[in-house]
Amino acid sequence: MDKGMFSPERKGERRPKIGIALGSGGARGMAHIGILRALEETGLEPDIVAGTSIGALVGGIYSAGKIDELTEIALGLDWKKAARYFMEVSFPRSGLIEGARINEFLSEMVGNRNIEDLPRAFRAVATDIMSGREEVLCSGGLVDAIRASISIPGIFTPAKVNDAFLVDGGLVNPVPVNVCREMGAEFVIAVDLNNGRGGAGEHDTLPQGKENQKRRLIAGVDTSEMFAWLERRTAGFDASFLEPVKQWMTRDPVPGIFDVLGSSLRIMEEQITETRLRIDPPDLLIRPAVAHIGFMEFFLAGEMISEGCRAAKEALGRLKV
Repeated sequence: MDKGMFSPERKGERRPKIGIALGSGGARGMAHIGILRALEETGLEPDIVAGTSIGALVGGIYSAGKIDELTEIALGLDWKKAARYFMEVSFPRSGLIEGARINEFLSEMVGNRNIEDLPRAFRAVATDIMSGREEVLCSGGLVDAIRASISIPGIFTPAKVNDAFLVDGGLVNPVPVNVCREMGAEFVIAVDLNNGRGGAGEHDTLPQGKENQKRRLIAGVDTSEMFAWLERRTAGFDASFLEPVKQWMTRDPVPGIFDVLGSSLRIMEEQITETRLRIDPPDLLIRPAVAHIGFMEFFLAGEMISEGCRAAKEALGRLKV
């Protein structure tokens, strides 16, 4: 692909309509922020956005013109602030988290807006948990669409949209290239966050210094601070669900429930992504090296944003001049 085709100086030629497919990947999705910023810096601001799971969250907020606000919040996250978005004490029904606080966060971020009224074309991909069908949400409430797309089975309860119970779109379409094309994109950029689990590359593992920093970012020098805070928040309730958190914080070799659910989804999504990218390849594929980032480690947003920016610029360099 000729990079010059995007130049506004080329007389008599229209710039191709650019679409970006933002993939799923839990906390690793903060890399999407860096990628979108790098594209804008190089004049390749996408006209069309399709997102799955965390890609729908970042993509929806970006399409609503609120990426600066999301960046500010992401860079200010520590373990306590991140926990508030997921810490809901309730009796689990079809998921551990009802998602009320996520809904509140999204509503504060984008307001009561409909997808069809956004300044940039946007679609969110979800899965109908009863039929297994891919559901592309193209109208209605933006918050409802994002909440449906991020509903990781077992962690979030399914979202009810138009009488259907919807869960994470990564179950059927982790990187929605086809959705971008169906929306009219002539040049599709795809972002795959789940590649590279099997082998460590230059950016895939944390050196010891980074690992120590990571531990400090989670809970400071003493993890008892976090546990005491969590126990205060759950006073009077059965707090057995805190055990997986303690296992994760203390590096217990036995995986906790979030590790099991997150890793299971990621393994499955890797296989689906490889198949779908062969069937419908994008024009440009960006794969940030974020394999070392845990499924819920949103407090590492700064590192992921920087890596997303680096990966985007590296991928853009592969375009012909």
